[in-house]
Amino acid sequence: MTRLTRSLTTWLVALATAAWLSACGFQLRTPPQMNFRTIQLTGFASNSPLAAELARAIEASGATVVDSTLQATQGASGAAVPATHIILEALRDSRDEAVASTTAYGQVRDMLARTTLRYRILRGDGSELVPPTSIELNNTLSFDEKDALAKADEYDALHRAMQTDIVAQVIRRLAALRPEQLAFKPAPAASGPISAASRAAD
Repeated sequence: MTRLTRSLTTWLVALATAAWLSACGFQLRTPPQMNFRTIQLTGFASNSPLAAELARAIEASGATVVDSTLQATQGASGAAVPATHIILEALRDSRDEAVASTTAYGQVRDMLARTTLRYRILRGDGSELVPPTSIELNNTLSFDEKDALAKADEYDALHRAMQTDIVAQVIRRLAALRPEQLAFKPAPAASGPISAASRAAD
């Protein structure tokens, strides 16, 4: 079989596979499209692994993570904050372990690994778009003090898995934001003193 024939065969097989997958309704998973253009992540620790993973997931969706609202305003080439800019504020970002159960002799038998994110989403003008929301994931692991180092690695892997789950949930929440929700809310009109003309009309 010549090189040209092999290439043609490979191309035909790939084409047939793609057609079969399309006929079966199969689609490759693609990042969700966001209705906002820029987002600022605040409240996270500077070394937060959750914030880093969340930023990567947001960038993969086509939005841009900025350091400040000012940067979003300058990027929009305008003097006003664009309505396509939002702020995700972390109210709590933590991971910890706690004793889940002990033996009859008081020795630790199971540990509870917990990863938590509490956040809210603001519009670019500072008004609240999504009220404080908590995501807390828990998993129990057996504990063996004789193998503490291996268990520490196991806890770390479990926290990373729970972190990825939390990021996926936040991404779905962000993707659900509709353009009309991003629009700034007009400030309520100030109620001043009633004029003499108004009193006369009454």
